[in-house]
Amino acid sequence: MKRSVLIFLSSILLVLLCIPAINILTAPNKSAIKLTQKSFLYNMDFVAQWTSKVLYPFGISIDSKQVVIGKDDWLYLGDKYHETLSNNRRAPTDSDIVIAKRIVAATKSWNSYLADRGVKAFRIMIGPDKSSIYPEHLPAWAIPAPFNPTDALLAEAEPGRFIDLRPTLLAAKKTHSEDLYFRTDTHWNALGAGLAFQAFANVVGKASPEIKWPSAEAYGVTQVKKIHGGDLANFLRLAPSLSDSEPLLNVGNLPIKTKRIDFATQKVLFEGGNTEIGSTNKAFIVKSEGALNNKKVLWLRDSFGSSMSPLMAATFSEVLQLHWNVATGPDGNFTELVEKWKPDYVFFTVVERDFSSLWSSSLPVISVIPKNANFQVGSFASTAKANQLKSGPSVNEYEINGDDAYVDFSFSSKDARIGADYLNIDLTCSDGSPTVPLQLFWMENGQSYYDEAHSTRLLLRTGQSLINLKTVPKWPVGDDIKRVRVDVEALNKCTRFTLGNPSFGVQE
Repeated sequence: MKRSVLIFLSSILLVLLCIPAINILTAPNKSAIKLTQKSFLYNMDFVAQWTSKVLYPFGISIDSKQVVIGKDDWLYLGDKYHETLSNNRRAPTDSDIVIAKRIVAATKSWNSYLADRGVKAFRIMIGPDKSSIYPEHLPAWAIPAPFNPTDALLAEAEPGRFIDLRPTLLAAKKTHSEDLYFRTDTHWNALGAGLAFQAFANVVGKASPEIKWPSAEAYGVTQVKKIHGGDLANFLRLAPSLSDSEPLLNVGNLPIKTKRIDFATQKVLFEGGNTEIGSTNKAFIVKSEGALNNKKVLWLRDSFGSSMSPLMAATFSEVLQLHWNVATGPDGNFTELVEKWKPDYVFFTVVERDFSSLWSSSLPVISVIPKNANFQVGSFASTAKANQLKSGPSVNEYEINGDDAYVDFSFSSKDARIGADYLNIDLTCSDGSPTVPLQLFWMENGQSYYDEAHSTRLLLRTGQSLINLKTVPKWPVGDDIKRVRVDVEALNKCTRFTLGNPSFGVQE
């Protein structure tokens, strides 16, 4: 018995001695050897690597949730990330339709908000999953459905707002001898990204013909490099032993110099040529010397923007970049970026498998702009009732004398309101307050009283302000709104104010 225990303990000790030795001998270089770190000495990844090498020729993945092994050494992302394969294999559900409608509605609201701030074009590129472009290399059980959740989104969207790059790449792969995606990675390569950028340019160019785009020379393939396996190969611990091909485009050889600047600190992060830029969770500016357009772009992107970044830098002189999920997620700063950066154009690049997360935490902003000469009045309101407000010496002047202060307005002309895009409210505080918190109620056809479901809260600028109705959640654009109520929720400030009769109208 004692002898058996001794043999067992000796075996364990021998294994413990062998593991550091194996890690030292298999380290890629001397700098990778960390003799004082237990995490290096007793790393067991080599076991997974050896196991993967044995199983890979049989098409067996050591982690099928992350990687699915396809035909001809093509690797695909598994269901661990947004259930990529499963979602592409099924028809849209009722839930997918609801999500699609929400995304499309939010996008329309954001488009109205951006247009109010002088943004000339707002477009969202959908970077196709590799399985959408190369389904023929998937295992037979993983073939995508002919109409999937992505198609459900695009069916709901207004034409041109979302740029579907699948048709372009599906057609291009038939005429190009080079692959458009890496076989061992989740992403498209520079050639695929270049073809996608050309399709993007065609769509945006129709809305903004003033933009100059790179010539055909920039998209030419200069060479195809052999490289180690990409992120999918790395998941299998096989990146060093699997190879891939990387086509390089001529855009990298154009005389473009770039400078990367941290948006928050204005610290220069890089100066040099026009190289690819990886995805980042910190906002930075790319300034390009020699770009075709002296324009500012806000580009919210993910890792599918990396191969596209040299083309974006060659096209626009200043591009503010950040991961789209950081900007539009919880505590996102999308609005702040727009207000501070004042871009000429706003573009998104979102990989197909992530599109359902778009705007998931970022509610549309109610856009309020100063009234200007372009506003054309469609109909005026008249005062129907003032509640807990004492009338002042002048017309439409009030003083709050209760905790439920509001003015109820009614409109008479039906036809003029149906096409209205803006509601003009003229409110001035006696104490000079620049903003006032309001709750705006509206009464639709069939309603006999105001309720919370038909209201919204906003911080209104004093003076004559235009509320963009397309950015007001649940506002019934196109319906006949006969009554509007303005609740003034001022605390200590703006207790005396002048509130003119509102008007509906359009910006011409």
